[in-house]
Amino acid sequence: MAKLALDYSSLLMFVGTSLGSLSTFKLLPESHGGYSVHYSGTTSVEGKIICVAPIDADLGDPAEATQAAVAGLREGARTNGVLLLVTTSSARIFKPPAAKGAHKSWDEFLCDSAAVVRYQAKGYALLGLYGDGSAKVYSIPALKQIASAPVNHILDVRRFSEAVITPTGDVLGWTGPSETAMLNVWGTGTDLTRSRDKLFNIDVQIPPRPTISNVRWMTGTLYVTPADMDALIGGPDRPPSKRMLEQMRAEERERRALGRQAASSSSSSGREDEGYWAYMQRQVQERTQNLGFTDNSMDRLEENSSNFADDVNKFVSKQKKKAVMGLIGSKLGL
Repeated sequence: MAKLALDYSSLLMFVGTSLGSLSTFKLLPESHGGYSVHYSGTTSVEGKIICVAPIDADLGDPAEATQAAVAGLREGARTNGVLLLVTTSSARIFKPPAAKGAHKSWDEFLCDSAAVVRYQAKGYALLGLYGDGSAKVYSIPALKQIASAPVNHILDVRRFSEAVITPTGDVLGWTGPSETAMLNVWGTGTDLTRSRDKLFNIDVQIPPRPTISNVRWMTGTLYVTPADMDALIGGPDRPPSKRMLEQMRAEERERRALGRQAASSSSSSGREDEGYWAYMQRQVQERTQNLGFTDNSMDRLEENSSNFADDVNKFVSKQKKKAVMGLIGSKLGL
């Protein structure tokens, strides 16, 4: 943009501070192909600077250093630019480094966040979030209030300074300590309709949950196999995945390779070459054998317990019979 009292445009960099100081730097091309930075002056304003937006005074568009704008500097293109500076207490439009121009002071509440936004193809405006919990829109360059809407029922007013305002009028702000929300200031004031889409197919039959006995749980049995997980997630009619097909082909190749090996190869070497699913199958078989041994032991334990109970019942019956016969004998004098 063109600096004050100059007939040519150059790249300008503006640096705003929290103490209300705006420094202007000029970027000039060098002979070796680089750029040099030259200090041009400082403008003091009241309040913390929260927004610095260069604007093309002729078109109203942002006067940013785009690739096309930088390329036009070689041909002598001139941009009649002004600077929109927003602080917590006011907003002003001027041509730096002078501080004269349109000025607007916030009446009762401070501005926590501000940015230049565009409404469709109709033009640009200044959008700000204020301490009274509202979002206000001002015209450019007159800085007249266009509209105001409360947003404190959605966003946390204490964290307005951390909100992000996009050029399209979307406001991304905090609603709580760990939750954010996005709203659009050009909306109609109604909430978004909740989608009734489902993340799952309600027509698919859910397979039963895998069950296991207490004995198997205590012995550390693998009670959820990869096949059970596939059936639980994809259903009983789920086709095998590409990875499973590749794994099956790899296992088939390994089985063919093992079949061609010499009969003297040890079982340990065979285990080292086995695939993942073969290893899982062998583990399940070993667990099944262990469960068979456990079931046999439990059957024998149950049989021994039943025999012990029968012996106890016989002993009690015999003692009762002896007690009755003794009582009858004592009555008869035997």
